[in-house]
Amino acid sequence: MVRFATRRAVHRALGVLGAMGVLSLVFVSAAGASVFAATTTANQSTFSSATLQLSATTGANNCYSTGTGAGGAVSANSSVCPAGSPVPAGPLSSNSSSSATTTLASTGTANASTADLASVSCGVAKLSDAESTTAWSGTGPDTALVFQGLTYQAAGPLGTQAVTTDGSTGWAETTVQYTNPESFTVLAWFRTTSAKGTITGFSNSQDPVANTPTDSDRALWIDPSGKLDWGIYYSGAKRDELTSQAAVDTGNWVFAAASVGSAGTALYVNGSLVASAAGVDPAQNYSGWWSIGYGYLASWPDIPTGYYFSGSLAQIAIIPSQLSSAQVSSLYGDSTLSTYAAGVSALSPVNYWALNDSGSAAYEGSVPGAGASATLVDASGNGNTGTAEGGVTLGASGPTTLGGAAIALNGSTGYVETAKSYFNPIGISEIAWFKTTSTSGGTVISMTDGQTDTETSDWDRTVWLDNSGHVVYEVWNASLQEVTSSGTYNDGHWHLLVAEIGSSGQRLWVDGTLVAQNPSVTSLVPYTGYWHLGWGNEVAYSDPPTDNFFSGSLAQVAIVPSQLTTSQISTLFNSGSTAGFALDMGQLSPTSYWPLQDSASNICGTSEITVQQTVAGTNTCVYPSAAGTCAAPSAGYLVTGLGVRSMTAPIAGTPVTISVTMKLSAASPAGILGLHELAYFAFGTAKSSTLWWAQIAYPSAGSQL
Repeated sequence: MVRFATRRAVHRALGVLGAMGVLSLVFVSAAGASVFAATTTANQSTFSSATLQLSATTGANNCYSTGTGAGGAVSANSSVCPAGSPVPAGPLSSNSSSSATTTLASTGTANASTADLASVSCGVAKLSDAESTTAWSGTGPDTALVFQGLTYQAAGPLGTQAVTTDGSTGWAETTVQYTNPESFTVLAWFRTTSAKGTITGFSNSQDPVANTPTDSDRALWIDPSGKLDWGIYYSGAKRDELTSQAAVDTGNWVFAAASVGSAGTALYVNGSLVASAAGVDPAQNYSGWWSIGYGYLASWPDIPTGYYFSGSLAQIAIIPSQLSSAQVSSLYGDSTLSTYAAGVSALSPVNYWALNDSGSAAYEGSVPGAGASATLVDASGNGNTGTAEGGVTLGASGPTTLGGAAIALNGSTGYVETAKSYFNPIGISEIAWFKTTSTSGGTVISMTDGQTDTETSDWDRTVWLDNSGHVVYEVWNASLQEVTSSGTYNDGHWHLLVAEIGSSGQRLWVDGTLVAQNPSVTSLVPYTGYWHLGWGNEVAYSDPPTDNFFSGSLAQVAIVPSQLTTSQISTLFNSGSTAGFALDMGQLSPTSYWPLQDSASNICGTSEITVQQTVAGTNTCVYPSAAGTCAAPSAGYLVTGLGVRSMTAPIAGTPVTISVTMKLSAASPAGILGLHELAYFAFGTAKSSTLWWAQIAYPSAGSQL
């Protein structure tokens, strides 16, 4: 069950999970309104025969998309999918599931990798602005962020799509502030049967729903008589309101143009001038934001019965000039999207929201009202969350061979503090990608008996770079034990280090190569301690760095409860993507795993997943392991961890169905209520002559878009 409440009770969030190129689905959820989109990409070599089925419950509708053959192409079942398939809309009432059925040509083993997963990237649904401008001191493009009761890809004018707003919660706020827009024209296509609501508005509050503006005008709305109104404040407290002679709430598509400039104000309906006034220039001077589907209109005489628009909106644009009657008439005369879009583009629009969005594109910029996140996800499922302290920047560029993101540390105050303590971890591997050019050294990862960056009585299991750029690995077994690389790595390039201690001794690897070892060190003095990323306590070491804090970038840091083989280390080094690295890491069952793909916007969520196998009508819950059908996902039911889950190998020719069910839970940062949230999730199956497997993967922030 997806748990959401009202707009005032629920904030926006994103759970982003998985990227794998065999079968993939995209599940998009919104607080108060939901959509479900399905896509598939097929690696033809991995299937003997297969059917992909994706299903979601949206209100009273079930939508199924199926494909056949070697991977197949997804097509919509139009008998149950609403308009815009495969992107139906409506309240999400329960779990969402995907199933993949594969008939095997031979017997084999089956593995599924999953967990109580936390998102590694954040974002919310956006309405794209095709333009980029510095007009009125703005910076573009002016993306619109989607609130609650707004759905996508309804039939629009000119043979294109539109968004639909519910008249009570659905609207979009824009992200760019403008200083006193003057001499401009608003263009909009709309369709409604409701005598209320604002098509576009402008105010000095970016969220006029939550924060009442003190200045608002430049608004286009439907008044209580069903007529179209256009309102401008000018010359201080004066105001001018234009109204169409005829009602426009007819259920037909209507083209509106409203302008202000040296000729005064003008209002056009379907290409014809319906009202105008001279002397309304300049408009009131203030800075503000555009809104779509909502506007604050309390001070106007023909105030609508509700500020939310109820109906469909399409092809909204802001032209930074006052158009003539001929220009407006010409635009209305365009009968196709291509000619209309060309006409709008020829007018050099400041903004152009086509509103043909699918609802599956994520916005990952700065979110209004959201503070920078200090939380760094532990993707192992073991809850050892990291907290960014001091000079830590999220969203830096990640390892060259993996892509994705990283954290950047300033070398003086920035480090990561972890949540859980561990008693005497031994037989472990410390893993991290790092990049630095520092000649003052710095710690990559360490363990101390204190949780903060203060000096403590016990510390070891520390990996640092000395001032020359050598990698040093230190442990304590009643005396100081250090191994040091002969090569230097402060060259500004990304490197993968693995430092391990256990029965095979003390070993240090860089970029898949063993660079230092001491086979005689197999035990350590026990104590309870916390892991730190980017800081360590090296006061008693023989060659401490000048700086204990790391200056550079870190990514994909993990603690694995075993010493790794040469093959395992090589696999990690050659993963090729953040998703691949996460899958390879999952096979190692880490006790802590910080991908460090976290967004600077604190709008993450979590997802819980179950994996179920059906062979010849017999159900087995593979993850978590149980007989029969899996129960609904819940935090208490799922066992954390990214370990491999094994299934009984079916006989040759037996259809095997693997069902994955996901539940989202939203995190709740203050001040950002009600935005649509996105969840990206990938489920892959593959088969060879000896192996059948299914896996869940994480994406990087970059691979999501």
